Amino acid sequence: MQTQKKQVVQIKKFRDCYKITVCKTLIYGKKDLKTMRQKGSVNSKKLNNNISRAKKMVLEYSLCNDWDFFITLTLDPEKYNRSDLKTFIKDLGQFIRDSRKKYQTDIKYLLIPELHKDGQNWHMHGLIRGLSWNDIEPHPVKKLSDKGYFNWVSYAKRFGFCSIGAIKDPVKVSMYVTKYLSKDLDRSVTEVNSKLYYNSRGLKTAEVVSEGRLLNPLPFKMAFEGLFTKSQFAESYDWFKAFYLEERGLEDDS
Repeated sequence: MQTQKKQVVQIKKFRDCYKITVCKTLIYGKKDLKTMRQKGSVNSKKLNNNISRAKKMVLEYSLCNDWDFFITLTLDPEKYNRSDLKTFIKDLGQFIRDSRKKYQTDIKYLLIPELHKDGQNWHMHGLIRGLSWNDIEPHPVKKLSDKGYFNWVSYAKRFGFCSIGAIKDPVKVSMYVTKYLSKDLDRSVTEVNSKLYYNSRGLKTAEVVSEGRLLNPLPFKMAFEGLFTKSQFAESYDWFKAFYLEERGLEDDS
């Protein structure tokens, strides 16, 4: 006996592009299903699902919202306990809320924690917008200021070194930030009971504009392909309609 999942197509509209995702046809025999139920396989699948969901949401948040800077936030060991991620997240959230009030600006952020190579201390990478120019200055490190990087003054005083760089290509930087989401990160944040990413409230997400079932084999290779799905971005999706049953395809199996 076999279990089969049909190739379902989902199309989402981002800010100025579309993402086309095809779930591959998956066929499992009894032996495959038994193997998947084993503890190691279940844990591995759960781990992959965590990362996949996180990458999906980080990509949506990054592509569907306007951002000013790519940001790196570190901690000065003389000012802060660099190994305490939960306290850092809590204090950083309060710090941003205080900055909003002080400078009367709507700061939005999308941040991903990363463990240093020493396996103990944390820093952050991500995207941010809404910082007050009264709280920004050319970076004090000359080689960074020469490349156009800035310093978030009040953060540096409170926590430690940081750098912010203006975003030139929103798509490239969106793809770049998802690379920080990895199996190592998932294991690290799980150990300290934290999350894979942190975002401010009210961020926009992608809109599902169409779903259906793939009727014809695609005559081309999609740009991104994983174990369970394949996808690509496009300026429009009219060219794709000839290959799938739009909207009613999920119910019509004829």
